[in-house]
Amino acid sequence: MVGYEGHRGWINYLAVLPEYQNKRYGRQLVDKAIAELKKLGCLKVNLQVREYNKDVIEFYENLGFSNDRVVSLGKHL
Repeated sequence: MVGYEGHRGWINYLAVLPEYQNKRYGRQLVDKAIAELKKLGCLKVNLQVREYNKDVIEFYENLGFSNDRVVSLGKHL
């Protein structure tokens, strides 16, 4: 799931089943998401990964993403 609120784009959910990982499907999904966001005029895309999910962090870093050094806050309702 990808979104754009007019200021930045977000990759909200992206997953590849384990049996299909390491076959470039994740990269293709991210590339498609970014291409669609660019069509809308989006200049920056954000995403959030839990800090303990090192494999996923490495995946995104290999795609050129970097840690923005921000804190994400949430509140359960």
